[in-house]
Amino acid sequence: MLKKAIRNPYFIFLPFLFFYAYIIFINKWPKLYGDEVRYADFAWNLLHGYYSPKPPHINLWNGPGYPLLLVPFMALRVHALYITLVNAVLQYLAVVFLYKALKLVTNNKIALIFSLLLAVYPNVLAILPILYTEALTGFLVSSLIYSITLCYTRGKTKYTIITGLVLGYLTLTKVIFGYVLIICLAACLVVLLFKRNRPYNLRMVKILLLAFAVTIPYLAYTYRLTGKLFYWGNSGGMSLYWMSTPYENEYGDWKVPDLTNNQYPVLFKSAEADAILKKNHLKEINFILKHNEVEQDILFKQAAIKNIKNNPSKFVANYYDNISRMLFNFPYSYSYQNSAIIGNIIRGSLILWASVAGIVCTMLNWRRIIYPIKFILLITGVYLLLSGALSAYPRQLDVIVPVLLFWTGFLAANLPKLKLKFTEQEHLEEIELTDLEEMNIYTEE
Repeated sequence: MLKKAIRNPYFIFLPFLFFYAYIIFINKWPKLYGDEVRYADFAWNLLHGYYSPKPPHINLWNGPGYPLLLVPFMALRVHALYITLVNAVLQYLAVVFLYKALKLVTNNKIALIFSLLLAVYPNVLAILPILYTEALTGFLVSSLIYSITLCYTRGKTKYTIITGLVLGYLTLTKVIFGYVLIICLAACLVVLLFKRNRPYNLRMVKILLLAFAVTIPYLAYTYRLTGKLFYWGNSGGMSLYWMSTPYENEYGDWKVPDLTNNQYPVLFKSAEADAILKKNHLKEINFILKHNEVEQDILFKQAAIKNIKNNPSKFVANYYDNISRMLFNFPYSYSYQNSAIIGNIIRGSLILWASVAGIVCTMLNWRRIIYPIKFILLITGVYLLLSGALSAYPRQLDVIVPVLLFWTGFLAANLPKLKLKFTEQEHLEEIELTDLEEMNIYTEE
């Protein structure tokens, strides 16, 4: 009985559930702040039969996936601290599902090591005490990895359906995946034209179509509100605007509309920085903010496109800075850095070079890479490319760390073993120093 329990991943990783709960208990703020307020407001709206306020003041800043999770807790008037404990459960299950997925394609040792890396990943631990979407998104990503692996290894229709449902709910949670679905579906339909491996490619198409079907009620709702097809949200325009900024010493990070430079990193703010921001953006942003929310989104996008056309090289530089922020959490416009950047550099460098090595290894062994890996890499690659085109932060990268661990874990299990010790030569101890001198091994030719 004990031996069986030790092999059970739910038992193996159970201590982390209590560890995560402890982190939340000692770090949770007594009141909601930042984006937490918005998610709670959306959940409260859903309790009262609607999601966004009526036109013209439409609010579709994020998808309904996370607010839907909060609804039952809001209905029962559960305290924010206890709602946040759900993050502990979600992160615990994310680790378990990653382990189960790795166990299907590698061995127990690899599965355990790479799952433990996710269990103690510092960025995940830092955001656990906050009512943000990252815990749910990480859980859904691990669930997606596991369900896709089951789909291709077991071949049963039910796993195809489960995978589509999980990917669909992930899209409702992070609406950027709506664009990922469309791009991936177009790519898979093109690949489907070729006869090679058509059954596997057809399964990808089915999963993507099912995922898209999950989002149809939400898209129908946004169409009724805005009259626009495939309208996922109205937060993208402002993010793209800041990403396209043409001004020197601005790196594409998002700024609050009042231009006070009052968000992370919060240290060392200055009136001079606020003055520069207002000089560069006040006139345009004040004009845009006079319109309703949907019109603001359109105007921000138009301003961003204008910036990109007029300053394409600066947009490329901002894109590079965005990738840097996802990996290393810097640079930020008009902000000093603190010592936490050292840990960010170490973690980001490990992820970067592990990914580079993984890309090389994957390309060299493409025909031997299993289809779950290929499909997951397609989704992840498109997601990262799109994320780089908006104001990006480590949060955008952290949620797909389970993918990186699953991918590199599979590669590690299939690579030849690397030995750090030299191979011992027979009779080497019998060779005298004088013999080496006679052999002239130190003499240059």
